[in-house]
Amino acid sequence: MNVLLFNLRTDVADTTLGFTTSWINGLARRCEQVVVVTLYAGLVDVEPNVRVFALNRSSRTSRARKVAEFYRLVLRALRTTGIDVCFAHMTPRLAALFWPLAKIYRIPVLLWYAHGAVPLELRIAHVLADRCVTSTPAGFRLASEKLFVLSQGIDTDVFSPPPPQSGHDYERTALSVGRITPRKHLEEVIESIALVRDEHEDLRLLLAGGPISDADRRYETEIRARARSLNVNGFVEFEGAVPFHRVPDIYRRGAIFLNVSETGSLDKAILESMASGCIPISRNRSFTGIARTEGLDFLVPSPGPEGIAECLREVLALPAAERDTLRARLREVVVKSHSLNALMDQVAHHLEELASRESAGVDATETT
Repeated sequence: MNVLLFNLRTDVADTTLGFTTSWINGLARRCEQVVVVTLYAGLVDVEPNVRVFALNRSSRTSRARKVAEFYRLVLRALRTTGIDVCFAHMTPRLAALFWPLAKIYRIPVLLWYAHGAVPLELRIAHVLADRCVTSTPAGFRLASEKLFVLSQGIDTDVFSPPPPQSGHDYERTALSVGRITPRKHLEEVIESIALVRDEHEDLRLLLAGGPISDADRRYETEIRARARSLNVNGFVEFEGAVPFHRVPDIYRRGAIFLNVSETGSLDKAILESMASGCIPISRNRSFTGIARTEGLDFLVPSPGPEGIAECLREVLALPAAERDTLRARLREVVVKSHSLNALMDQVAHHLEELASRESAGVDATETT
């Protein structure tokens, strides 16, 4: 099976999207060839049977030229490789643009989308795609007979717990990993640290990630000022943006992971932290479902910094043996239901089925 894969950013050093290289390589191990058309390519590290074509246009490039370049690259891929099926990863716009060629060349399209937003481009791509897949129901908010819910894809060999002798600093360090942006509610996280330090004066916070937009940079200035006004700036460390290959080591520096962004789709960072031995405290709605299923509601904070602080107190009060048992249990949830190998098996199954059904003229929304 030869796969055409659309990707937003192919760069192992990218803090947010570096994981996509693991997905590309995982799929490549299940295919003959994978041809990647990506909006941007940075540091590329892929399997020998993968070719990567990048647009890499600047923000000043006109939309018409970007579209023309996309079609040039796709046609080059189609003419040099016998493509059987297309996998559009978080790229509904590219899936829609590809549709005319997909019909001409009889190439079915599998669209992956996992985000709480429902933009117009997703609605269009949903109509045009042969089948859609997502990680959780909250990550695809369109009623659809084409949709199949799979899982997230966490490399549990890479995201693994630290050695047992991590020490006191590890147990009293809370982490936040990801972009610094207002929707992360990091001001609440910092305020919760200030509230809990009255009882746990050795508690520290490590913020790993950086701003992207001008609004993000203004927000970072605001939360730094907030930390100073609360007299906790000496206990809040701003690590800045880190390349993806360093992210697993960041998770191993602290025992607690804080994520209070109230998105619907399951944030990969939460699962990465769980696989790495962290205890997550999160208001993410998909994580809330996991917590309730596992009987761990005390890890879901009520609104505001007081709610986060209360969860922190409960986790910090757990005896060491109970914390270790909880960490092992949380990691097992990821290994069992959200591992990279399991997800790539699922994706490859859908791609193979679409390719075979296209040749047989069978309805792509059906599955075996």
